[in-house]
Amino acid sequence: MNTDKLYTNSMLAVIIVTALTRLTPHWPNFTPVVAVALVGGALLSKRWLASITPLAAMVLSDLALGLVYGDGWAWHGTTLYVYGSVALATFIGWSMRNTSPMRQTLVGGTLASVLFFLITNFGVWYGSSMYSQDLSGLTMCYAAGLAFYENSGNFLLNGVVSTWMFMAALFGASALIRRRVQRAVAQRSTH
Repeated sequence: MNTDKLYTNSMLAVIIVTALTRLTPHWPNFTPVVAVALVGGALLSKRWLASITPLAAMVLSDLALGLVYGDGWAWHGTTLYVYGSVALATFIGWSMRNTSPMRQTLVGGTLASVLFFLITNFGVWYGSSMYSQDLSGLTMCYAAGLAFYENSGNFLLNGVVSTWMFMAALFGASALIRRRVQRAVAQRSTH
């Protein structure tokens, strides 16, 4: 197996396992979802693989959550907005792949986290009977989205900082995997 394929397979495993941590208890939105999409977009060399991996991990974890909490958990009215936000985060990661991991984390992580909040809460508002379908209703929906964090963190910590933390962990894992793969391939070639 060549170095690139071994690295890609290893990173795929790390990304999928990381995404499945959504199944563990956590604060609202303190998950690796956006980080997985960004890092997958930045590190996986095939665009289709970078696009499908975070979405596949989301589908798998949503199915598992649906089994645990009931069907309404897995597929709900905002599922397409959530998945669209994940796909957008992958695109952001892909478009920033030639920048440093620090810039990808701070700029890409912040942008993708804010967009995730805006898009998914827009999905809650759009066509909802809970909010009036005007600017006032949309503003109320965003305010309620921020208040959602009240007893368990806040948007900055749960949405942005958690993305930075998970991205740092994934970029660190990537560097370790790349070193180990290169070492393993070098050892095989000397034997």
